[in-house]
Amino acid sequence: MMSHETMGGEAEMKRRLRTILWMLVAVAALGFLAYKTFRQGQGATFVKSIREMDMGWGLGALGLYFVAQTLLGSRWVVLLRVHGVAISQFQAIKLTYLGLFYNNMMPGAVGGDLLKGWYITRHSDKQRRLEAAVTVFVDRLTGLVGMILVGALASCFEGGKLIIPIGERWELPVRTMIWGVFLGLVFVAVLFLSRHVRRALFLNVLLEKLPFAGSLKKIDSAIRIYRSHVGVLLWALLLTAVIQGLAIMATWMLAQALGYSQVKFFQCLIIMPIVWLISAAIPVPGGLGVMENLFVPFFAKAIDPMVEQRTDRWLEVVAMAAALAVMNRLMICLCSLPGGLVPIFGGHLPKRAEIEAELASEEDG
Repeated sequence: MMSHETMGGEAEMKRRLRTILWMLVAVAALGFLAYKTFRQGQGATFVKSIREMDMGWGLGALGLYFVAQTLLGSRWVVLLRVHGVAISQFQAIKLTYLGLFYNNMMPGAVGGDLLKGWYITRHSDKQRRLEAAVTVFVDRLTGLVGMILVGALASCFEGGKLIIPIGERWELPVRTMIWGVFLGLVFVAVLFLSRHVRRALFLNVLLEKLPFAGSLKKIDSAIRIYRSHVGVLLWALLLTAVIQGLAIMATWMLAQALGYSQVKFFQCLIIMPIVWLISAAIPVPGGLGVMENLFVPFFAKAIDPMVEQRTDRWLEVVAMAAALAVMNRLMICLCSLPGGLVPIFGGHLPKRAEIEAELASEEDG
């Protein structure tokens, strides 16, 4: 019979292998982006765009994105108070930047959300630690719904004109894509919050039969409590709209800094939620490589709506979109750096096994 230490070692090895695999995917994606950018002499367009970048617009984008990331802590505080978890704005902002730093700058087995969940339990009463950890998921889900809602509303004004190429023969209206995603998220939200839907689908019966039913029921209850706090959810969605609006405006400002005056703010409101969503769905650390490759087809059409594939102009526009993708990644990384100070000044950094063991003991308790 295998010991707990042996089983834990094998699990850790599998996590490391998965991390290495996804890092290889990220490197391959970045290599593919470099190939698309520099083939047939278009690297000069890429370099020229960055070299001639307007630093006023660029620094403004950086400052705006920093404000948006800071406001994420305020949204989390709103969700934590539903469970009676008292945490200061400053502590919430510190833990938010910790999560951003480990999601965007430190790819590995310990993700930023897992660290946030562990640290928030250190700031919570013992009886409320599970609920505090669950708010990390609720915060992410609220941000996701709000993000797609922003894009769906923006598509009503500009989405019909924005079309992305799929291969060489097919094109897809962005409006169709984003409304399909939004309706899917609405279904998931109803699944969690509606008593009638849950009863019709026998979800409560299913929870009783699943492994770790006790822990799953506690997590489910911690999420469903928000059903009685609609005002809190609406306030969180409003904050999300502000946060996402600022972050998207920062991307638009980067486009202006690079001289892409054709790119409209409404187009960015539609494009960025889809880019963020797909990047989050693919478990590459920080969306590295995936996000940058998504920038190319979306923003190429925004930079020049009349451009056709397999032309010299298309290759030039691809290089321009790649420059925007790289500057966007640089902005994300720079605004994530403050999170690296949290484990230095705010306590020791736990190992993944320690985090999972403590969270599991809190759930069972």
